[in-house]
Amino acid sequence: MRAFSPIHPVALAAVLMAAPGMAAEKIAPKTLQFLQDTTISGHVQSAYQHTFATRGSPGQAGSWQLNNTGDGFSLNQAKVTLEHPLDDGGAAAGYRVDILAGQDADRVHSFGLFSSNANELTRRQGTGSNSAMDLEQAYITFRLPVGSGLDVKFGKFVTLAGAETMDAPGNWFFSRSYIFGFGEPFTHTGALLSYQWNDWLDTQAGVVNGWDAVQDNNSGKTVVARAGVTLFDGKLKNAVTMIGGPEQTGNNSNYRWIVDDVLTWQPPMENLLLTLNGLYGNEDGFVDSTGVVHTGHVSWWGALASARYQWTPFVTMGLRYEYFSDADGARMDGAGGIGPVPLSPLVRGVDYQAVTWSVWLERLMPNLTPRVEVRWDRANEPVFQALPTGGDGTRTQVSVSLDMVYVF
Repeated sequence: MRAFSPIHPVALAAVLMAAPGMAAEKIAPKTLQFLQDTTISGHVQSAYQHTFATRGSPGQAGSWQLNNTGDGFSLNQAKVTLEHPLDDGGAAAGYRVDILAGQDADRVHSFGLFSSNANELTRRQGTGSNSAMDLEQAYITFRLPVGSGLDVKFGKFVTLAGAETMDAPGNWFFSRSYIFGFGEPFTHTGALLSYQWNDWLDTQAGVVNGWDAVQDNNSGKTVVARAGVTLFDGKLKNAVTMIGGPEQTGNNSNYRWIVDDVLTWQPPMENLLLTLNGLYGNEDGFVDSTGVVHTGHVSWWGALASARYQWTPFVTMGLRYEYFSDADGARMDGAGGIGPVPLSPLVRGVDYQAVTWSVWLERLMPNLTPRVEVRWDRANEPVFQALPTGGDGTRTQVSVSLDMVYVF
């Protein structure tokens, strides 16, 4: 997807100063300094989606964490970013604030910020939320004069894991993968260190409250770590991320661990880009969407392969295959929480796979990217599109969508 340069507030200041009756001296010095030091960027995403119901109920796009309107129009994201990035060179300081509004914001809240719901599974469905707005990121960053420069983030920031991002312009597809929605955290609140060792190796490590928690739900802390390599002039990149710590409310002994690997490769065909993503997670017991505590060791894993090919300067296509196994029902329990719709009888432990095709148009209009997507999902249990009367659903689901993203 094409990247666009953010609007620098200095241009805005120039317009204000040139307005009739507006003199430069009327703008407070602190305001001018803020405009000089800060970049403003963002995007707006809106979509229409239709899910084909093979059993008579349009409903939602079952088992999707985001973009699951099912049928109708949606305002998915409206985001504004204020940032003072770190200057090149020695010691420096800056900040970043990302304000996200829309239907997606309702499902990515952290506990203790816009949500009082400590149950992670139902919080990802929007339960307990009191706002369709979220503070996606808000952190202070600074560079310590250690070696080539040790960068520090202090505050709330997006997770290091995964091949996809929360922001619509950073993804090849309208819908997110199961790995993104269910297998990994969205954000962390804590401290993160980043260091670039040389041209091909970079590392990150930090201590945070846990998965999607501004207010910690226990007294333990979670460790995050990542190592990335860049080879062949950036054509091959691989990043391995590990996240581990206690995540259950009031429990410091039951640990959750995930290991995530993302590989991107640009083969000799310069218009082609390939991505592989694999994830494995495990936990000592889990709390389901009804609040029931389950004992015993549980695990989940997922894998996806996606390809993007730019046919012309205006037309790009993408194809993704994914598989997600939640054999113990720890991430997508069948109790009507985050994942499958309620089943009768209750089913726990479902395997999912999906094939997604997307085409998007670029450069037809400045900053605007329309995308068309067709997605096919299949599960080994009838978890999709349960009837309003409470009957079982189906094992397959097909959906189509048209979304538009404007980046500024």
